[in-house]
Amino acid sequence: MSAVQPNAHGKLNRRQLLRLAGVGAASIALAACAAPPPAAAPASSGGAEAGTSPAQAAATVIATTSMPVNTFDETLNRAKDRLPNINLEVNANGWGNGGWDGYSDTLLTRIAGGEQIDVIMIAIEGLGLLSAKNVLLPLDDFISADAPAQEILQNDVHVTLREMLQVNGKQMEYPFSWNNMVMYYNTAIFEEVGVEPPGTDWTWDDFLEVCLSVARVSGGADDRFAYSFWGSGMFGMAAWFFNNDTSPLTADLSASNLLDPKVAETVQFMADLILKHKVAPNPEGWEESAQFHAGNLAMRTCGRWCIGGSMEAEFDTYDLQYQPHKAGPLKTVAGTDGWGVSTSSKNPNDAWEIVKLLSGPEASLDMVRLGGNIPALRSVAQLPDFAEFGPPNTAIFYESLDYAATVPSPTNFNVIEPILNRHYATIWNGEKSVEEALQAAHDELQPEMDKLQQG
Repeated sequence: MSAVQPNAHGKLNRRQLLRLAGVGAASIALAACAAPPPAAAPASSGGAEAGTSPAQAAATVIATTSMPVNTFDETLNRAKDRLPNINLEVNANGWGNGGWDGYSDTLLTRIAGGEQIDVIMIAIEGLGLLSAKNVLLPLDDFISADAPAQEILQNDVHVTLREMLQVNGKQMEYPFSWNNMVMYYNTAIFEEVGVEPPGTDWTWDDFLEVCLSVARVSGGADDRFAYSFWGSGMFGMAAWFFNNDTSPLTADLSASNLLDPKVAETVQFMADLILKHKVAPNPEGWEESAQFHAGNLAMRTCGRWCIGGSMEAEFDTYDLQYQPHKAGPLKTVAGTDGWGVSTSSKNPNDAWEIVKLLSGPEASLDMVRLGGNIPALRSVAQLPDFAEFGPPNTAIFYESLDYAATVPSPTNFNVIEPILNRHYATIWNGEKSVEEALQAAHDELQPEMDKLQQG
């Protein structure tokens, strides 16, 4: 995948954001509470005064999310005030067997069972599957009839995030949040050992040297590992592959790329951290977050969502940097989620009003303050609140979009990710060599990609 280009559109400043959010008395309607498109039923208008239309029964709109439900507690209160003709409920969709593949399968099972779900949060990893199953309504007609929503989407959301949530040119979801993978490192340990903080241009060789310097592993209870990585999942491994100019799938997502020598080189480097250099634990069953906060781990890779755990642990002796680089341009991985309207909704216009409310700056700030994902709205990422709830180099999160490649997310993601996970595990535990495991994974993966191409 090639590096993305920066958004060429203008930016909304803090004053414009607050005005859009309805803080000023003369504010224009925000995408989260704008008047509905002309064709919409008159059920909901974010700024309508009471008594301007005949009383009608409130419609119930149910949204399902991948995030903790309490993230949207304040949004529920806003909905009562601004959308009195809508009863909003938010529930959590289960993760099934884990990952976005399990999340997608659980969601499809709920829908097939006839459960009411009007508004859906899904990440790019599950978007292709849900679109192929005709679960989501394209949002283009809603957006084209809603100037404030269109302005925010075009001018305050990075083009990469917009395009991630498009399928065949249709905007299937309105972006809400996203994540990348960056290196978290314990600044106290680095200072103790006398290791300089890493720079943007550090290499795999630099990284290994740091690992050997900060690790203290003898098999005892006080072992300190240098690095722990997410050894399963397409998202967790992607930036390592990208920083060696490769990927487990071909660039067009049509075939396995597991036999590319650079894939083997990348996986071997990771395996050697565990099995040869013994500076990293087997990721299976490893309590990475707790060990990092306890000082038993010097480095980890994660997105912004890990800040929430550090806040809860009152841990602040850490900072961030891009992952080390081997070949090709500097990269990180990016994956975004958003809110969409279900094709099964009996009240799609009301559901659109809720999509805007759930995607707005206030809901984004609620998430930021809980240590959640990176907001899709650039203007929110530029607020002091974003920097306040994070380490010194927090700006790296949104800036990284200029170096980001999208996480590989074919329509059959729910099939291929478990295949990769199973075979990666046999490498980390020493059961198979890298070559054996990748060949076995390729032999299982390629037929699935062939099925996908055959339709």
